[in-house]
Amino acid sequence: MGSRRDTHDKRVAAFIEWLEDNGADLSRVEIRGGSSDGDEENNAVYARKDIEADQRYAWIPSRLVITSTVCKDVLGISAEASELSGPQLLASFLVHQRHATTSEARSFWKPYIDMLPSVFHTPIELSSEEAAIFHGTPIMYAVDDRLARFHSDFEEARRVLGDRIPQTAMSFENFAWALGVVYSRSFCKDLMSGGGGAQQEGAGNEVLLPMLDMFNHMPMRKVTWELTGDGVQFVTNEKLRAGAQVFNNYGPKSNEELLMGYGFCIPNNPFSYYHIRMNYSKDPMAARKRQLLERAGISDSDADQFVRKSGLPAKMLPILRVMAMTPADVVCLERFLIQTPGASADVERILSRGLGLRIELRARRLLEHLLEMRQARLLENGSGNTHGKSDVDDTDGVQDIKMTESARMALIYRGELEEILETTLKSLRSATDKLALFTCGLFDESAHALPVYVASGSRSLPMLPGDTEKAPVRPPTPQLPSSSILDTCSRGNCRKQAEESEPDAKRARVASNADAAERLVSSVLLTTQSFVQDTEFADAADQVDIDDDVLLSLFVVRVLGTPTSPWHTATKRLEGFKHPMLQLLRSQSADDEGGGSDQSEADRELFADTLEELCEIHESLFPLLSTHFPDVFPASQFSLDRFVWAAGIVDMFALDAPGDHDVEGVCLL
Repeated sequence: MGSRRDTHDKRVAAFIEWLEDNGADLSRVEIRGGSSDGDEENNAVYARKDIEADQRYAWIPSRLVITSTVCKDVLGISAEASELSGPQLLASFLVHQRHATTSEARSFWKPYIDMLPSVFHTPIELSSEEAAIFHGTPIMYAVDDRLARFHSDFEEARRVLGDRIPQTAMSFENFAWALGVVYSRSFCKDLMSGGGGAQQEGAGNEVLLPMLDMFNHMPMRKVTWELTGDGVQFVTNEKLRAGAQVFNNYGPKSNEELLMGYGFCIPNNPFSYYHIRMNYSKDPMAARKRQLLERAGISDSDADQFVRKSGLPAKMLPILRVMAMTPADVVCLERFLIQTPGASADVERILSRGLGLRIELRARRLLEHLLEMRQARLLENGSGNTHGKSDVDDTDGVQDIKMTESARMALIYRGELEEILETTLKSLRSATDKLALFTCGLFDESAHALPVYVASGSRSLPMLPGDTEKAPVRPPTPQLPSSSILDTCSRGNCRKQAEESEPDAKRARVASNADAAERLVSSVLLTTQSFVQDTEFADAADQVDIDDDVLLSLFVVRVLGTPTSPWHTATKRLEGFKHPMLQLLRSQSADDEGGGSDQSEADRELFADTLEELCEIHESLFPLLSTHFPDVFPASQFSLDRFVWAAGIVDMFALDAPGDHDVEGVCLL
């Protein structure tokens, strides 16, 4: 172990000598080995002296910056060649330099190459025991993608370079190591301020910065990377004390990115997320939904959404709302945008708040169901990993397991995913409870929150928890305003009283939300259970064998003609609503009479089969029902036109009851 430490110290000394001989400024910092055995992965940089804010703490000259141009020169590739990407060039350069057979070929870069880590503890390099901790997490899929990309890059580099690198050196293992260096230590020139110097070199955007790539990461640390006229420097934007570790800021990276790129993660990382891909490609209306989203400024690239504890991404709910739309919703919204002046330029606002209560509930339920499946998969796989727990602070049951640093990082990541999912689900359920309360209020007031393309006079939906993501900020230092001792004591008493009453208030809110959910199912939603409030209809329904959706359609017609029904007002409001099926029925009648139709052929085909089925159902029921139950199903009220109208209501306004209720009904609000 002592010899390894000695070797490490010699490499550090040689590296520092190389940097200083080439003009690098390291006067304010020093490299320290972080482990007793001289492990190069644990090197860190510390301040030799106090460093003031806005002061440079490290600088290297342009000649030490490894760019694509440098790589091409070393590898003997023409400057115009562009077949290899920046990472492929850098990785090939590193393999060449690490395994060059002559001292002359390695003479200049050897001190830097010798300081690079020999292994990286990213998920693609873990033991089977450590990798098992990642089962059920998104990283398992990222590992497969990363390995596939590594192999593709390797084959491409080997094809282009030919015998420029000996085949014994150009193995996949060596190339994968080199790509690990590139992904964990390269910098993007575009992120550096200033101009000149290395920014002008090479076609690739990635560069390696010897020494500057040794600073460890600290989120939200105030650091500026600057290109000077003759080099690259790091400037601190806050004062650093002598002896303190000097950090870099790799940017707003999640733990998933840190693990995949660098092999470590950070507890309570404010930038961590759970990756969700919004996939609606199998939806029959996918093409038209995509067009609506594009008109709102949401492209296919926005399908990748990143859920954080701080809230939902800004574009996630609009995407979910469009996903929750029925085919009739899409057709009606398109028609509204064409026929309403100014609406076509306002799609973004409409998708943000204008799709109404029913779609809001469906969208949130859709996300809730998706996250519940992810949570179940995570917990199911987590129960079988070797360590058995995601809580790294609880070591019960793992004393006999060697808790490696990689395993500890994996458990931090896994526990963070569990927390993100639980926090988001809690927020979604709270929002659903608030919407249930809001819906009951609408019912009491005979108001509505229907989409703008269905009815006018819609109430605005309430702002809900977790709707928008909050940017991570540092908590401010608590300060009491200057005031008298009496005022301070009074505030303290009020706070104490509020804290004491909080459990009661919380219980009251929970009870209120539960009551609202129960009432939503029993009163507001129109279901087959609603028939009990109309005994004549219920008795007739018991005597016939009809599907529930058809019975609900008949009940909607019945409610429209019954002013005393609790749902009459809501149904009456929708009397003028034209579902595309109703439009198709009326257009067919117009065609028979020599009239025209403004309905597109695509829309006619979309609903033709369903309309034909409804016509057959109506023909089988009437006048039979009117004959046997004339008071319940009067022929004048249950025309084909009215039946198709009601079937359209049931189709478009169907809603799964929120919460634990396994009930589907019709929400007319």
